[in-house]
Amino acid sequence: MKILIAILFTIICFNTVKAQNGYWISFTDKKDTPYSIEVPEDFLSNRAIERRQKQNIPVTEEDLPVNPSYVDSLKRAGIEVRHTSKWLNGAIVFSGNSELMDTLDRVSFISYVEKTKPVFSGTSIEKFETTSPLLKSSVKSSYGEAWDQISTVNGHKLHEKGYSGEGMLIAVIDAGFYKVDELPLFQHLWNNNQIIGTKDFVNPNSDIYTEHTHGMNVLSIIGGSKDLEYKGTAPEASFWLLRTEDASTEHPIEPDYWICAAEFADSAGVDVINTSLGYYEFDDPSINYSYSDLNATTRASKASDIASSKGMVVITSAGNEGNSSWKYIGVPADAKHCLAIGAMTADSIKAGFSSFGPTPDQRTKPDVTAMGVSVAVQGTTGDIRKGNGTSFSAPVVTGLAACLWQALPDKTAAEIRQLIIDSAHKADTPDDELGYGIPDFDIAYSVDVKDNRTDNTKWTVSPNPFKNQMILNGNTNEEITVTIIDLTGKIKYKRIHTGKRIVIGEASQLPHGIYIVTIENKRFRQHVKVIKSY
Repeated sequence: MKILIAILFTIICFNTVKAQNGYWISFTDKKDTPYSIEVPEDFLSNRAIERRQKQNIPVTEEDLPVNPSYVDSLKRAGIEVRHTSKWLNGAIVFSGNSELMDTLDRVSFISYVEKTKPVFSGTSIEKFETTSPLLKSSVKSSYGEAWDQISTVNGHKLHEKGYSGEGMLIAVIDAGFYKVDELPLFQHLWNNNQIIGTKDFVNPNSDIYTEHTHGMNVLSIIGGSKDLEYKGTAPEASFWLLRTEDASTEHPIEPDYWICAAEFADSAGVDVINTSLGYYEFDDPSINYSYSDLNATTRASKASDIASSKGMVVITSAGNEGNSSWKYIGVPADAKHCLAIGAMTADSIKAGFSSFGPTPDQRTKPDVTAMGVSVAVQGTTGDIRKGNGTSFSAPVVTGLAACLWQALPDKTAAEIRQLIIDSAHKADTPDDELGYGIPDFDIAYSVDVKDNRTDNTKWTVSPNPFKNQMILNGNTNEEITVTIIDLTGKIKYKRIHTGKRIVIGEASQLPHGIYIVTIENKRFRQHVKVIKSY
């Protein structure tokens, strides 16, 4: 027979234990909850409700908070309830009474209990990328040292059209935001009230601006700005800064914190989530994830997919394990509906450290790839430094996804995600290194590639990357115009052709880099992103 919490309360009265373990408690149901899907204002902000309505997403029981009577029962038993998860119907709790916790799964409204953080622990796992001094370049533009990371995906084209993230709300979920309240690249955010708020899920009593530097680096890539020295990918967006990562440990409680942060972001009405975090290895090796776990079945990956279903674009670092024995992506990058971002150099070559796909069920991962080597970020003393990692390629895409959605406000989150994938240079031939390839945000904005592909006219460009000649193969003998444009918008080649096979030998004279090949006539237009290698 199930033991009632009231009975278990007597156990803790005779056990005074100061040190506390962390646990995940899963509840059986939401029966008798005082909340109703008919009154979403009780648990969702107006902005969150409007986002759902705009995308025809209903409020369901999944959105209802956990039953408060269950939470109260745990508290009466002397258990500290730190956070709750409505999507997964559970709670993150702390207790120093292991005897109590070991019997808790016999309570009628509790499905299971899992220890997620031991009392005493410390990590030897290298969790975060480091930064190094930046050798000043001769870049002469408003982007300063950030030019390469944005131009390689044609993000500056969105800015030129007037889309820099204004009106969009981004949640940065990370390990801390050291000196964001002081450093120069963030001053415009404070001057314009673009920092909406902060929340620390690891330590609710902390000063988030004295915690780890990693989130600060990530935020600078998206929202940083300083005249003629730096311009981030979405400097006019607004931000929630959410801490879920404990830099001193690596335990399953941290992806559970992430779940709660994603739910908070949803409730606050966030449009885009950036997650430069990933998990597969823990301080206790016995609970490491295996490759077979990467089927979007862990709690955090399930929550990521739920977050996407609520109408947010979820963008995640693919991972930095490409050179390790593990080599694969992590959690929640394996989620089905997130954008997992790999890393490349400024010359569009895969970074050696960038994690590989696919998932065990053969889904393409990473989804797309952006610059993650020598990325310009804010340093702790006010200088601009360089850093390597998918932690830094993900925010490049995050900010531009927000700008793209600002430009195309009638699109759904799922459509924005698909536009980014469809714009990538390997969209037709994805692989387990670059995924669908390098996105082009000018193409994503100007052409709905999916609609183009419903046309019977379709051209391929090979090889890609190319070194010498470029070969175009199509299924029509119609007269077409072929234009090759570099990332600055300069036309490098333009000529009229006929025939199903077109060889462009002049392409061998192009400098190495990224180009857009436009194939068009009065009936159709097609864009193909190509790379000229060394």
